[in-house]
Amino acid sequence: MLAKALCRSEFSRGFLCPNLIRAGFLLVGLFVLAFGPPAQAGEVRLLSAAAMQAVFKDIKADFESTSGHSLTITFATMGAITQRVLGGETTDVVIGSGPSVSTLAKEGKLRPSSVFTLCKVGVGMVVPSGTQKPAVTSAASLKNALLSARTVVYADPAGGGAAGIHVGRVIERLGIAGQLKSKTRFGAGGDVTEVTLAAGPGALGLTQISEIVNKTGAEFVGPLPEEFQNYTLVAVGTPIGTNSAAVEAFLAYLKGPRANAAMKVNGMQVD
Repeated sequence: MLAKALCRSEFSRGFLCPNLIRAGFLLVGLFVLAFGPPAQAGEVRLLSAAAMQAVFKDIKADFESTSGHSLTITFATMGAITQRVLGGETTDVVIGSGPSVSTLAKEGKLRPSSVFTLCKVGVGMVVPSGTQKPAVTSAASLKNALLSARTVVYADPAGGGAAGIHVGRVIERLGIAGQLKSKTRFGAGGDVTEVTLAAGPGALGLTQISEIVNKTGAEFVGPLPEEFQNYTLVAVGTPIGTNSAAVEAFLAYLKGPRANAAMKVNGMQVD
């Protein structure tokens, strides 16, 4: 109304109103000062542990729609992530095991101040749906389940995955590595459940619980007995020199209720 009042007489004479132009610029300037410049959509490149696949399947679209930023994810085993970053691979955010992320920070690849623990996940057992679920409540029952299985599947320890390395040690500790050798199949890392399902009835897989729950055709038997359990801390860090609005928005989202709920639903424990 003020702008119209200022210009009414000048418009009536057929001139462009300088007062109106000045008023418009003033309003735009005040808006920018109050709310900041319009947000720029950015891309977040994430190198993540395969254990987080189910979580990001649930929340990727939500993050992108609520933030306006895009999220490009590459999954790998936790051991492979360490080597890839040490080898010079560039990314915006790294999600790996606690020890892996700590190592990368000590080596100057991640900003120490950016590192935080996201959640933890234990190791569990999976069988194809519709097959009998073995008991895994004690050392004796775990040993019997492994010996009775037609096929035993877990991640190749040589790949550096925390779960695969731990399962290999459990089998050695049970004293049955030789007996299982001929019927063991290795997954590449995040595909143990899929390899177990493909092997059919009688197959038994051992992997991180987050890679079992909510997968079609998979039956979660339960966690390993506590004496054989291994919890992997999942941590986050950003490389040196990485600092963008998109990355900051993503890190804030990971700490928020939507991401926390998705992690819990997918078998992870959030403090």
